[in-house]
Amino acid sequence: MVPRVLTIVDRPGWAVERKALNLRRHLAGRYDVVLRYQHEVVAADLDAVDLVVIFYWLQLRKVQFSTEDLARRSDRLLIGICSEFELEADRREPGLEVLRTLPRAVFANNARLARTYGGLIDRPMYETPNGVDTSFFTARRRRSRWRRRSGSLRVGWAGSLTNQGPDHRRVDAVLRPAVERVDGATFHGAIREERWRDAGEMRDFYRELDVYVCASVSEGTPNPCFEAAACGVPLVTTPVGALPELVRDGENGRFFDGTVDQLVDRLTELRDDPRGADRLAGRMLHDVRRWDWSVLAERYATMFADALQNAETRKART
Repeated sequence: MVPRVLTIVDRPGWAVERKALNLRRHLAGRYDVVLRYQHEVVAADLDAVDLVVIFYWLQLRKVQFSTEDLARRSDRLLIGICSEFELEADRREPGLEVLRTLPRAVFANNARLARTYGGLIDRPMYETPNGVDTSFFTARRRRSRWRRRSGSLRVGWAGSLTNQGPDHRRVDAVLRPAVERVDGATFHGAIREERWRDAGEMRDFYRELDVYVCASVSEGTPNPCFEAAACGVPLVTTPVGALPELVRDGENGRFFDGTVDQLVDRLTELRDDPRGADRLAGRMLHDVRRWDWSVLAERYATMFADALQNAETRKART
């Protein structure tokens, strides 16, 4: 019988739900991945499955069952770490306490998180970054577009300005001021608070950009960066989250130090060297294929198999 995996997601259309949907699609036949929203799940649902996946510990503040309910089912529980944010400031100690005591195993959204918290949590640690659907997020032909827009630069960013606080993404503090200082550059945002865009609209948004910028203080595996890269858009980013694992500075993208001045320099380079920007994007199109969900879902499959095997071993011993 195919093992049932309950994935507890936060909101419709958000990154966690899309992650769970991709796991269901790519692991079908081996695992029955069930999606339930965190405000709907009750304690009885935890008994009806073989594994329970909670993608980040702060979800426990929104669920309808108690910590005690989870503790009684810890042998089937997997809890993730999506970003540094959820384990910073006054969230750190309660979050670490949850991760140290409740789950069978912990999974982290990038290598840095796995290294940082692997030694602090006495639980098996798995590195499970987000993937991207490279069969959906694809590039248009770009050569003539660069020539047509010589001297101009459409700079894009996508996401929420309020999630994790107004200073976290640094759109107003760094990104917009930098764009204003580059002649010919214009800012284009797909901002969640202004209008929700579905996947097709996001693909169209990325394809109209000349560069995508991430100026964040921290990230897990920032989906828009990977989606833009798969659409053939050059990346300029701070070295946050999983991006140091994807970007090779000067070869398939550019890093910057988070300051307005250096971002101005990076954007000016791309504006003045459109063929060089196109080369960065072309190399990235090849490299981002390693991050397709068909590849990265297998990391979850390994974690699921290990957890189930451990459960069977414990049963055999009792």
